[in-house]
Amino acid sequence: MSGGEDTLKAWHERRSEPREPAHDPARLLRDGDVMDALIVDRSLKGLRLRLPQGAAVGANMTMTALDLNRLMIHSVKVVWKAYPDIGVQVQSSFNVRTGEGPEAAAMRRLWSRASSPVG
Repeated sequence: MSGGEDTLKAWHERRSEPREPAHDPARLLRDGDVMDALIVDRSLKGLRLRLPQGAAVGANMTMTALDLNRLMIHSVKVVWKAYPDIGVQVQSSFNVRTGEGPEAAAMRRLWSRASSPVG
């Protein structure tokens, strides 16, 4: 095995859970700004997102990520970046279809506003 293959194998073995490939649209919200992105893969604890050209995202930044295909709202924190991709850790999630609780109405309003076409 070459040095590059050893490094790749060690990197994959550090994952605490398997990643599922994806190609799903997402929308990122932070401080009133909205940015479209692409979910490249996901796990139980995180997402890898592909950002549009010129997107500025810093390490440890927190934001809201809408998984438009799965109707999920995630509060996330950036844990790594290698432009155009970033890795985010999911802090909490809300299922728009089935979610209940005191925040449900506010989360559904957020979804309704933020999932509409940008422009």
